[in-house]
Amino acid sequence: MDSTENTNKQATKKLDDNYIYGRWGIYQVVQAAIVFYNILPTAFQLLIGVFIGYRPSFQCSASSAFENETFTRNNSYYVTYDKCHMKVFYNDSSQNKITLVKDSACTEGYQYSLDKYSTYVTEMDLVCDQAYLGELVQTLIMAGQLVGAAIASSLSDRFGRKTVLLASHLLTLAFGFGVAFSPNYMVLAILKFILGVLQQGMVVSNAVLGLELYPEKTRFYGGSVGLFFWSTGLVLMAPIAYLMRNYSWRYLQIVLTCFSLFSLIQFWVQDESLRWLAANGKMEAADKVIQKVARWNKINYEDLKKIVDKRMALFEKETDDVDANKPTAEDTIPRELIVEKYSIFTILKNKNILLISMVMWFTWVTNTVTYFGLTLTSTSLAGDRFLNFFLSSVVEYIAVIVEHLTLLYLGRRTNTIVFHAVCGVSLALATLLNHFSDGDSSIQLASVVSTFVGKSAITGSFSILFIYTPELYPTNLRNAGIGFSSAFSRLGAIISPFAGTLAEEIPWAPGTIFSAMCFIVTFIILFVPETRGVELPQNLLEVKVWYSKNSGLQNQNKIETTKL
Repeated sequence: MDSTENTNKQATKKLDDNYIYGRWGIYQVVQAAIVFYNILPTAFQLLIGVFIGYRPSFQCSASSAFENETFTRNNSYYVTYDKCHMKVFYNDSSQNKITLVKDSACTEGYQYSLDKYSTYVTEMDLVCDQAYLGELVQTLIMAGQLVGAAIASSLSDRFGRKTVLLASHLLTLAFGFGVAFSPNYMVLAILKFILGVLQQGMVVSNAVLGLELYPEKTRFYGGSVGLFFWSTGLVLMAPIAYLMRNYSWRYLQIVLTCFSLFSLIQFWVQDESLRWLAANGKMEAADKVIQKVARWNKINYEDLKKIVDKRMALFEKETDDVDANKPTAEDTIPRELIVEKYSIFTILKNKNILLISMVMWFTWVTNTVTYFGLTLTSTSLAGDRFLNFFLSSVVEYIAVIVEHLTLLYLGRRTNTIVFHAVCGVSLALATLLNHFSDGDSSIQLASVVSTFVGKSAITGSFSILFIYTPELYPTNLRNAGIGFSSAFSRLGAIISPFAGTLAEEIPWAPGTIFSAMCFIVTFIILFVPETRGVELPQNLLEVKVWYSKNSGLQNQNKIETTKL
């Protein structure tokens, strides 16, 4: 046996049906690094509003015309400048009485604790009766995310993950710079909405592209490493924003948008998902990727191609001019490749898939409304806002560590149950402690700690959902599956601001509602099959058979038995 045959045998030993890219090598490392880097600009564009939309303390600017009015020349009159009003009072010393004489709006604008051009809120005076416009910008981003998750996900299944990801990233670069040069509020609002659409276009396509890159045994790494990069993006934002605190908000927008300059070369360095190419019959493009993988990972091209061919979700049909009764060599039979095309209607028309999807939609809503609701109803840390944001981002690394360790030993469904159970118990305990604290500082501290544990748990579960959800759908429906789940989660984001208003009226209500929703998830998620130890399904038939045989608790038992 010569050296070439030995090499091929060794290469063949490294391959099996579950490793469509071959085992981990240089190719996967490079492609995974690109996927993880793409997370940074999505985090920046979503949360940059924390800094560029910040509303500092302010009051009415002094008005010489207002003070020079006749009645203010008397020493008995004096003027005060509040946040939204200028007021004139008359001090009647004889009767020891102070009377409001005049109440006027801020005719000369506002005086801020920061520079006039520090944020778009201060530059455009989005305060007082215009304050809702400042909040509307973030609402428009959320609305854009809802639209983007619904539309981009279907486009990604139809035209490819790389196509939608690259297009969204390039447009994010263009519109991100556009925001920095917005001449007025209307342009700013429109561009922010568009960025919300593009942000979800990047998120859902990038998540699935990364998921399809991993073999089954290491897919969970994508979740924990992805959460690490998301948290790192938030951690990086704080020092960058701090260093640019004395400059216009437009410069910070430009600097963070520059992280998307990578999109200019992304076309040449990032490949389309091999699973998607195979599932859609794009054999020429798939063959180029196979050759690249074989060359980079130093494995045999023919062996790798056989695995890809075996995993193709294609139906082959003999042409009419072939006599079925006449023996014919297989490789001489003309074949027609039929590619399965799915859409959101595929989910709606299939009872089992719809049931699973509805469970996941509720789970995504629960995660979003709980995460943002806790953020909006929690007491802000005293001190520097940059340091506060930095610390709140750093603590998310705890969720990264816990998620990685639990996914190493437990399945997706089990982790989802555990995280939601921990969150539900923690929030219920925090609500009870806060309600019965009666001003006791030690009990209040215990309530805060319990709330922190709940928030950490819901942060970890969010990352797991980005792995678990797309694993439940076939290749040409995978983006639509996670996309519509993400779209439903935006409804939770839109609802979550009302938690603050509810907390003012009924302090115990938000925690009770969040806790109840988490407990509901721990029950209904049992109807969703476990995906640990299961290869990603390629077509609808595989999914239907899998769902019918592995619903409820049956799947976990079968998987454990198989592993033994």
